[in-house]
Amino acid sequence: MINSSPIIFLVRLQVLELFINNNDEFYTTPSVVTEINAKSDEISRALTPILSTEKLIVQNTNLTSLFNRLNTSLGRGESETIALAIGLQADFVILDDLAARKMATNLG
Repeated sequence: MINSSPIIFLVRLQVLELFINNNDEFYTTPSVVTEINAKSDEISRALTPILSTEKLIVQNTNLTSLFNRLNTSLGRGESETIALAIGLQADFVILDDLAARKMATNLG
């Protein structure tokens, strides 16, 4: 699970493809993609081919009540990412927001 700021950071370092180019599955959420694509810049241009090859899988969360509860104190991208990670029982979640990291840790 990867939130928008870590994706942006990895693209700027020119290592996003290297980072996700292994046998693990990497997921993000529609709101993260929407946030990144809001600007037509190098970040959105770098993300497009990665999404088309499905190296980074975009998936909605089914845990809407958890998402809604998280979204009262966190941003949409963070809330959706945490809810999806819990739903998929992800091994790791990459978040840059301290409050989101604390919440994800508290939720397991």
